[in-house]
Amino acid sequence: MKGMTGMRAFRAPSAADLFLRDVELGAEDPDAASTIGAVLHVTGAVPRLSDLQEYVGARLFRLPCLAHILRGDGRQARWVHVDPDPARHVGARRVAGGPDALQAAVRDLVREPWPQAVPPWRLVLLHGHEPDGYALLYLTHHAVQDGATVAAVLEAFFGPDAPSAQSTTVSRTASAVPRPPLRQVMRSGKVLLRHARKHHLWTSPSQPLSCRRRTVWVQVPVARLKTAARAGDASINDVYLAALGHAIAGWASSAWPRAAETPLPVMIPVDLRTADEVAVPGNRLFLTRVDLPGGAMPVARRLARTPAATEALKLPGHRAVLRAALTRLPAWLLKPLVKVSTARGRLTLAASFLVMRKRLRYDDAVVDRIDPVMCCPPGAPLAVVMLLHAGEASVCFRIDEALPGGESLPARWRQALEELSESGEPPSVGPGAVAAATAAPGSPVQ
Repeated sequence: MKGMTGMRAFRAPSAADLFLRDVELGAEDPDAASTIGAVLHVTGAVPRLSDLQEYVGARLFRLPCLAHILRGDGRQARWVHVDPDPARHVGARRVAGGPDALQAAVRDLVREPWPQAVPPWRLVLLHGHEPDGYALLYLTHHAVQDGATVAAVLEAFFGPDAPSAQSTTVSRTASAVPRPPLRQVMRSGKVLLRHARKHHLWTSPSQPLSCRRRTVWVQVPVARLKTAARAGDASINDVYLAALGHAIAGWASSAWPRAAETPLPVMIPVDLRTADEVAVPGNRLFLTRVDLPGGAMPVARRLARTPAATEALKLPGHRAVLRAALTRLPAWLLKPLVKVSTARGRLTLAASFLVMRKRLRYDDAVVDRIDPVMCCPPGAPLAVVMLLHAGEASVCFRIDEALPGGESLPARWRQALEELSESGEPPSVGPGAVAAATAAPGSPVQ
C-alpha cells in the first residue's frame, strides 16, 4: 500500500487546512471540533467486524487521504504518509434503544479526540438499534478531508467497483484550469470585497456564543426540493438556502433581533476540486460569503430573491478566479485572507450541499439513507449541510446551544420547504431526480 500512496507528491497544506486543524485548539468543548462525516443506514444482517476490516483494507490503496497526517506550521507544514491499519481504524459498537440511541452514539463518537500520529479517520459499525439493519459511521478531520473527499471515500468503499478517479461526487473539471482573464478577476474581486465587511450579527455582548452544539437531522424527499425549484425557477441549492434563510429570519424576529431585519450572511464552501484531486489529502474549497435576503417576507418572495444572491457561485469564470486564488496565491497572502474572513465580526453560519450520485451498498445490503455530519467551529452560531442520496435529502444542523430557541430551526426549515413545494406538482422520483441536483455548487465545511 505504501508504494502506491506514499510516493505521490501533494500540494502543501493550505491556509484552510491549517485553520481547520488549529481553530479547535481553543475550543472549550469537543462539540466544536473539526470532525465531519456521514452515517450510512443499511438494511440487512449485521456483518462481522473482521469481514468489514478486510473489505476496507482492500480499498485503501485508492485513497491517499486516508494515509496522511498534517504536521508542521507555516512553510514547514507538510503531509506525512502513515500506513493506515484497518484493525485500528474500523471498529464496532453495540447500540441499544432504537434510533434515539443511535443518534446519541453518533454524537458521542463525534466528540472523541483523534489519536496522535495516526491518520484521522474511523469507520464504526453501529448495531443493535434495529432488528433488521445497522449503521456505518464514517468520521474524519476536516483539515485532511473536505465534504467532496468524504463523498469520494464513501463511494470508493461502498459504491460501484470503480477507481476513485472516476468518482461522480465531484465535477468533471479539467486537471489544468486556465488562468482567468483580468476582467473576470476584477469582477470577482469586487464581489469578494463587497462581502468582506463586518456584520457583527453574532457578537452580542449580552448573548455570547458557546462551544456546545445541538445536533439535529431532518430528512425530506428530493422530489419536494425539485418541486419548489421548478415552481420558483431556481436551483435546488437556492431552495435549500431560501428555506434556511426563512427559518433563521422567523426565529430571529423574537430570539435574536439583530439578525431579523438585515441580509443574512452565509458562508458557502465552493468545491474547486479537479478530477485528479478526488482523494488527495487537504481541502480544495474556497469559503465564500453570500448575503441571503433578510427581514420578514413570504417564503416564495425570499426564494425569488435568492438566485441573485448566489449568482456568482454558478458562474464558471468566478469559480475559475476562486480556483486561481486557492492554488496560485502565495501562502503568506492566503493565510491572512483566511484569518480575516474568519475573524470575530465576520464569522457566520455555514451552509454546504453534497450530492451522492451513485447508490451505495455493502455486499448485498443497500444503503437506504445517508445522514451527513457537519462541524461548527468556535465563533459560528450554526452550520448546516444537506446531502442527497437515492431520492432522499438529509440535512444536519449543528446549532450553538447559546442560541435561544435554536432547536426550532430544523422544524422551521422543513416548514419553509413545505410551503415552497405546495405550489407545484411533484416530479417523478428516480435517478434523474438526484442527477438534476448536481447543477448547484458547494461542498461541506465541512
